[in-house]
Amino acid sequence: MASHRADARMQLRSNGSHIIFHVSSNVACAPHPLNLARPSLAGSPHPRLSIVTPAFNAGKFLPTLMASMTAVTERDDVEWILVDDGSTDNTAALFAELATTHPNCRLVQQSNGGVAAARNRGFDESRGEYVWFVDADDEVVANAFAALDVAAHDGSDLIAFQATRVVADEPDAKIFRCQKPINVVSGEVWVSLLIAQKEWRHFLWQYWYRRQFLIDRQIRFASGIVHEDIGVVTAAALHAANVRYVDQVAYRYRVNPESLSSSRDGKRLMTRIESYFAVIEQLRDINRQARVPPATRRQLRGEVVGQALQVFEVAKQLDDRIARHYVIDECRRRRFAQSLFADVTNFKRFRQALTMWLKQMGYLPMGRVKGAR
Repeated sequence: MASHRADARMQLRSNGSHIIFHVSSNVACAPHPLNLARPSLAGSPHPRLSIVTPAFNAGKFLPTLMASMTAVTERDDVEWILVDDGSTDNTAALFAELATTHPNCRLVQQSNGGVAAARNRGFDESRGEYVWFVDADDEVVANAFAALDVAAHDGSDLIAFQATRVVADEPDAKIFRCQKPINVVSGEVWVSLLIAQKEWRHFLWQYWYRRQFLIDRQIRFASGIVHEDIGVVTAAALHAANVRYVDQVAYRYRVNPESLSSSRDGKRLMTRIESYFAVIEQLRDINRQARVPPATRRQLRGEVVGQALQVFEVAKQLDDRIARHYVIDECRRRRFAQSLFADVTNFKRFRQALTMWLKQMGYLPMGRVKGAR
């Protein structure tokens, strides 16, 4: 039976702004094939888009990403910068071969400095009007590029879009499950809406960022930690004067069991915990500086408590009892859980902060915090 789509619109007033939603009866909508052709801009010092990919020993995954980028790399108004962060495999060789036939593909090599340093290096090398941070173990959906390109013509600070989460032997799952506004909204309204919908995910790759906007706001990745993208996405979204959403799948996020966030290695887990301590302080600084209504500020404070849960969620995966004791001692030294009560805005967050304090003080065993996400 032929698929049928019924389109409608509805409006919601939020913080004084009108948000228009697109409602479709087609739940699983595949991106429509779009014409990627564009007049040649060869030699242009300012391409429309710079794609920045940090890579460390990504030779296993890079061919899949490169195959998904074929139509995009044929465009003269796109540049793709891969920053090889000291790889010891064939990552650099694979991309160098592509670059021999695609002058808009550039290989940048550096000593291993971590993903944040690689992203900063790629950003500094970029020349595009917009920047898209694409991970080496994921894929892009080239058919969506034309729609994103059209959306970028109004100069919005951020272009957001739909993406899917890819797990082996499972069907793709859309990242956004709730309807999103089809008109341009402020960054504050965008963040507030996503928090209310429980879809504020901090996925760096789910946005095109206007490059000059990031420069003017001095938004960069904090080196020396992981999960540094949380602060970047939060700062960019809250400072954005305008965010435009494109309701097409443009990215496939592949859950990689070898990635840092999936690893059960004790050293990597400790790195994540130390980084979350830094991320919490970043979020507090961003929240203090953000010019947002009181209701949104309360939401942001609640998000601090939500991120703090990750310290305990990661710590419970530690097999080494000494490492667990170190985390507890560090929480006590920092008065970590106590500090969270200042960010509590409702009973759910109070219960979470109290549970973390009880664990920190040893009154409860380390384990899953109720309500963790």
